[in-house]
Amino acid sequence: MGLLSDLEGRRIYLDTNVFIYALNGFPAYVPAMRELFDAVESGGVSAATSELTLAELLVIPFRRGNVEEEKRCRMILRQRTNFSLLPVNVNVLEATARLRAELPEMHTPDAIHVATAQLAVCDVFLTNDHRLKGVSGVKINLLSEMARAGGAS
Repeated sequence: MGLLSDLEGRRIYLDTNVFIYALNGFPAYVPAMRELFDAVESGGVSAATSELTLAELLVIPFRRGNVEEEKRCRMILRQRTNFSLLPVNVNVLEATARLRAELPEMHTPDAIHVATAQLAVCDVFLTNDHRLKGVSGVKINLLSEMARAGGAS
C-alpha cells in the first residue's frame, strides 16, 4: 500500500506542512498526498490536526488577498468522517508549556501541534519538519523519508 503500509488502521496527526504540500501540489508528494487523503476518506486511517493549522495555512492567502485560496484552506480542514480538527484549549496550552520547558529549542507552534497529537492519542505524527524527529511521546514520521522509500517507515 506504499505510503500507508505502516499507517493503516492508525490515528495520524497531520502537521501543517502536509496540508501545504496537498494544497500546492508539490510534485514529489502528490502521489503520497492523494493516497493519504483517499485513505482518510475511505476510513483506512483516521487523521487529525489542530485548529492552529488553519491559522498557519491562511497566512499566504490573506497576504495575497486570494479568496479562492482561502476557501481551499478552509475546505481541506472541514470536519468529516475519519478527520478531526482539534481545538487549542487549556489542556493543549498546558501540555505545550510542558514541552517547551523540557525542550526550550522547540518553537511554540510546533509544541502546540505535538501536544495536540499526544493528547488526542495519535499513533503517528506525520510531518516534514526534521527538527521534530527526536521528540518523544508520539512516533514522528517524516513525509520526505516515506516518499523517498516509497512507503511508510
